[in-house]
Amino acid sequence: MKLHFQHLRETDNIGDRSCSPFDYFDWGDAAVSDVRNGDTPAYDVGIYGGGKIFGGLSKYAGVRRDKGAVNIAWGVGTVQSFPLSWRYMKSRRSMDLIGSRDFGDKRYTYAPCPSCMAHQFDAPDAPEHDVVFYAHGGKTAKMGLDIPDHIPVLTNECKDLDTALRFISSGATVISNSYHGVYWGLLMGRKTLCVPFSNKFGGYRQSPHYATPENWQSEIKNAIARPEMRDIVRDATYAFKAKVDARIAEHV
Repeated sequence: MKLHFQHLRETDNIGDRSCSPFDYFDWGDAAVSDVRNGDTPAYDVGIYGGGKIFGGLSKYAGVRRDKGAVNIAWGVGTVQSFPLSWRYMKSRRSMDLIGSRDFGDKRYTYAPCPSCMAHQFDAPDAPEHDVVFYAHGGKTAKMGLDIPDHIPVLTNECKDLDTALRFISSGATVISNSYHGVYWGLLMGRKTLCVPFSNKFGGYRQSPHYATPENWQSEIKNAIARPEMRDIVRDATYAFKAKVDARIAEHV
């Protein structure tokens, strides 16, 4: 049984690099690669995601269509910009099982980003700062976000997951315009404020408080903590893994 995982693995964005279930469970001799690479080996079961790659599964070079193979999407963003999308329709048809990270998308099983399984969420360090800003490296300047000098800042183009999570845990309140920054802040039980730049920020299992690029500083006081969210999304992850395991067992 050849099992192969794909997601946006070769990228500066630590959220995309850290969102594959490959990294959080024991899959034996399974392999992993970037979904954009065209040299994907033949597989019996292909698992795609997480991340915002669902619309691209109809065109990414790494997606194979081997006869008899099972294709699974896990923790992918399924919310669409428009009600009808041919790319999303083709992607749906190419997958045998779909787990969406967008809670409330009733077309699919809820499967949150599996980075919730990272051990750093088990016992986060105590906060060192009142407020930190975990910024999207490619969007912050374009959004016109002016972050005061007294607020510590780290971008999602940091070197590794531990660096990102240590920074997020250092804030009693976490402000972010990064999908995973908001997600990880909520999982840490921190008060969290989201400054979104698209509709992909609306599908968290439990919502943060939202603000705009213009009013976020005045909204810091309204940031929301969701201390129960870590256990809720981990339970959902185990439930979706059970579905994946069953599909793999059927294919043996």
